[in-house]
Amino acid sequence: MCEKGTGLLNGYQEADTSNRYEGVLSPFRTETSSARTLLVICLSALCWAFSFGLGAPLASVWLKTAGHGETIVGLNTGVYYLGIALAAGLVPWLMRRLGRGTLVAGMLASGVTVAWFPWGGSLAGYFVLRLLNGLAGAMSLIPLETLVNRNSPPEQRSRDFGFYAFSVAAGMALGTGIGMEMVASVPHTAFVLGGLLAVIAGAIVFRWLHWPALAEEARDDRVPLEFGRNLLNFGSAWSQGFLEGGMVALMPLYLLAIGMSEAGAGALLGGIMIGVIVFQVPVAWLADRWGRTQVLLGCYVVTAGMLAALYVGVNLLGLTVCLFLAGACSGAFYPLGLAIIGERIPTPALPRASAWYLAVNCLGSVTGPVLTGAAMDRFGRQSMFMVGESAVLGVVAVWAGLRFFEWLTSGRMRAETVEPIISEQRKAA
Repeated sequence: MCEKGTGLLNGYQEADTSNRYEGVLSPFRTETSSARTLLVICLSALCWAFSFGLGAPLASVWLKTAGHGETIVGLNTGVYYLGIALAAGLVPWLMRRLGRGTLVAGMLASGVTVAWFPWGGSLAGYFVLRLLNGLAGAMSLIPLETLVNRNSPPEQRSRDFGFYAFSVAAGMALGTGIGMEMVASVPHTAFVLGGLLAVIAGAIVFRWLHWPALAEEARDDRVPLEFGRNLLNFGSAWSQGFLEGGMVALMPLYLLAIGMSEAGAGALLGGIMIGVIVFQVPVAWLADRWGRTQVLLGCYVVTAGMLAALYVGVNLLGLTVCLFLAGACSGAFYPLGLAIIGERIPTPALPRASAWYLAVNCLGSVTGPVLTGAAMDRFGRQSMFMVGESAVLGVVAVWAGLRFFEWLTSGRMRAETVEPIISEQRKAA
């Protein structure tokens, strides 16, 4: 459904852009091939996300068990996202030259670096492996997300990203839950299992994923990505990365610190991820019908409210409910923002837009665990929620300020243009 915007939201809706560039996709997409391609994307994304969902929290627990504090844990997680950000600019070039091979190589490298982590041997080795895992992550995620945008019918783009986000969340939930169950008894085996699932994801891509040729984007004809107009969308990538990086790295340690067992923490985190899973497809359906920007802002409101409640302090039931809702709504930031950008960007520019979007997301993921870990070391474990609250509200505040400034400016311009004309007409009358 197309949406119309008025007032401060006018100009940030998708009604006028949803079909602007879709004609170039018609030779590539039929209804059957689109559904088949989406199925393969989602299955490979689920397996890759299992590897990530297992490896990320287990790496934190491994470092904590070795005697390192939250700051080191946060820095180690930040290095993973730094690797993604560093590789993001190169991946579109690799996609045009290696095609599907970029995605296969990324998933294989993801598997190797996750499986090898407990044999890192030293703190420097753990950091190198996490950096390499981040480089491999960029080679895995950017091609998948570009293909979702290329493969999606315009009226179902949010829905398709909802299925993709559902698959990623399901994989992360399974990986986190199973990994936290295994870490106390067979930690080495748990890391190997995570690596194996990423290798399986690469095999699925190699065997079944259809990869269309990507048009070369001439440097002189590059379309601007309009960061100002898309501030809320790119900001959503950043804030989602900030929350994910901080929570994935440090939430297991928070739960253990308040007295939960490894198995209990794993079950709770897995249950929270179920919230993210269940929420993605319905919120995408609502976004296609009620308006993507409005639904995205609604998710911001819920996330901010839940983080505030967590900071104040709640019992175990309240903790579960708040984490459930915060995870579900903040999990929608990324796919909704990317779906909106996909409708505003021509097809040849999609790899570049996806690379920038993921790079911005990873900048949030780099700063999230570092700032959250430092705050927990200095102000106590409860401060992790206030740091996340600041990241969420900061994005909305900057976007709203920019929109208000543009609204005032446009009003003044209209007044300066129209009033002299009216004055002249009155004199003539």
